[in-house]
Order: sequence, then C-alpha cells, then structure tokens
Amino acid sequence: MLSSCSSFTMSRSAIPRAASRAASLPTAGRPLRQRLNVANRDTSSLTSISFDVTSEISPELAAIPPHSQAVDVGLLPNKPSLSRQNFDPKSEEALCSQVSVEFTNSYFYTALAAYFARDSVGLMGFAKKYRAESEEERKHALEVLDYVNMRGGTVQLSALMAPPSDLAENDQLGDALAGAEFALALERLTNEKLLALHKVAEECGDPNLTDFVEGMLEEQAEALYEAGTFVTRVRRAGLGLGVTAIDQELLNEG
Repeated sequence: MLSSCSSFTMSRSAIPRAASRAASLPTAGRPLRQRLNVANRDTSSLTSISFDVTSEISPELAAIPPHSQAVDVGLLPNKPSLSRQNFDPKSEEALCSQVSVEFTNSYFYTALAAYFARDSVGLMGFAKKYRAESEEERKHALEVLDYVNMRGGTVQLSALMAPPSDLAENDQLGDALAGAEFALALERLTNEKLLALHKVAEECGDPNLTDFVEGMLEEQAEALYEAGTFVTRVRRAGLGLGVTAIDQELLNEG
C-alpha cells in the first residue's frame, strides 16, 4: 500500500512539469496561419526535410481573401473555382463538345426507338434495345458533365441536331438492318470523337483527363463490338421471319 501511494504522489508531481512544457510551446492556441509561419521558421535549420509543406503552401494561404467567410459567394459577379488545377481551357472546350456528342447520340437512339415502336412497324424488341441505348448515351453525357464540374470548369451546353423521324426507313436494306447499320456508324463516330478528345488531353499535359478518356474508350470498344455483332446477326437473318425472331429475342432479354 505504501508503494502504491508513493507512485501516485510521483504522478501528481509530474503534472505541473507536463503543463509547463505544454504552455511553453510557441504554437499553442495560435491561428492556423500563424502556426504555419512559426513552423516554417523553426524548420529552416533542418536539412533532412525533402517536402517542406509550410514553405510550399504559404503562397496558397497568402492568396486567401481577407474576410472571405463573411462574403456571400452567391453575390459575386465572377465565382472562381477553388478546385481547378492543370485544367486547360482547350480541354474544357473539348469536353463540352463531347457532352453534346453524347446527348446527340441519345437523341438519335430515341428517334430509332420511337420509329420501331410505331404500330405500323411493330418491332418492339428493337424499340426496347434502342431506348436502352439512348439511356446509356445520356448517362455518358452526364458523366462527362460531372467531370467538367469536378475539375473546376464551366459546362457550356449547345443546341442539338434533330434526328429525322424516318431514320430507319430503307426499301433496299429493310428498316431493321438500316437501323442497326446506322447505330454501328454512330458508335464508330463516337469512338473517333473520343480519340480526338484523348489527343487534346495529351497535348495539354493532363494525365487526369487522359485517364478519364481512356476509361470511356475501353467502354466504347465494347459498344463497337456489340454493335458490329448485332449488324451481322441482322444481316444473316434477312427479311421477314428472321427479323421477327431477333425482335422476339430482344424483347425477352433482361
């Protein structure tokens, strides 16, 4: 029991010394910017530091507007991005163009779906397929749009070309094959647009954008293969009952 009380007495006697050491720290209770400045002066004598964060971040801190917390950003005429870095205006423009490409694809696939769903055409499986393609293209457009915002850019939307209502009508090929051939051509054109976007990313030295576009290119390669395979199936089916069989398969999928 005596040993235990002695140990407790020693622990209590150590408390003032610990408090004294804590109070002697130069950064205690000071604002963040002042603490960073103090730390910057204290590390000047250390030669083993390879990444002096306090020195390299000081220009960013110096650029913070005074009283920025009291400003309603919604009232500012120009709202600068706080996250934009290494995002060239050329890349931003090319991405906005790709948004239009994806939305246009969705628009044209919607026209194909509407055509095949007519009571005078009655290929509901084809209509289902192209409506799903339209939704997929719209999803791609929104992904690119979100990416522009994530990089601190401004999304500029443009007018879309209206597709003709008789997009798949073709007396020689038949509407099923004409629609499939058009879809394949549309996917090939989209691939070319993505390759051009990838080139812009490389020219601007933007590895983040390059990685983003390469992910889209991989998905586009799969879409090209599926579109090409579908064209082959419709070519083999010919006119008449063969197309009806494919339509029924499409209707039963999913």
